[in-house]
Amino acid sequence: MSQSSILGIWRSPRDLQEGRRDGEAVEKELLVISNSSVIIAFARICRLDLLERLFGKVVVPEAVWREVTVEGKPGREKILRAGFIRVEEVRDKRLASLLKGFIDEGEAEAITLALEVNADILLIDDRDARDLARKLKLQVMGTLGVVALAKYRGLIQEVKPIVDKLVETGFWIPKKILEEFLRELGEN
Repeated sequence: MSQSSILGIWRSPRDLQEGRRDGEAVEKELLVISNSSVIIAFARICRLDLLERLFGKVVVPEAVWREVTVEGKPGREKILRAGFIRVEEVRDKRLASLLKGFIDEGEAEAITLALEVNADILLIDDRDARDLARKLKLQVMGTLGVVALAKYRGLIQEVKPIVDKLVETGFWIPKKILEEFLRELGEN
């Protein structure tokens, strides 16, 4: 597993530390769109601050907002209080509807919104949705990529305690992927 596969779009720890993507300087704040899984994962472990500190603001489509704020959803109150999460309406309802034939509504709207606003990063975990987003030339990053980025940026010292909390709260990571992830980050 290479760093580009862990992080999705980033090429090296040095690029991360220097705020570069694809080896070039990033001169603007990143435009980040998210699906529900990444937000819920960090809300469950009380670490939404990592998303805010890494990206400044995160934009979600209405379907994702409904998913993450539904009554009884773990982390709901933390998400409602997170001022850095912004909701934006998807304009291309036809595309979102078409994508719903392949993936769930929140993922379809997140991909559609990412295309509409020319997002720098789409935060999404579902494999089918990630594959579809990549085919549409979107740059994707999942929950583990965010954790790795937080380490590279010096926001956390180790990923293992964060990953352990994610697993304890229901985030599923295949054992082989977890082992490779920890090994890549020097924590095996």
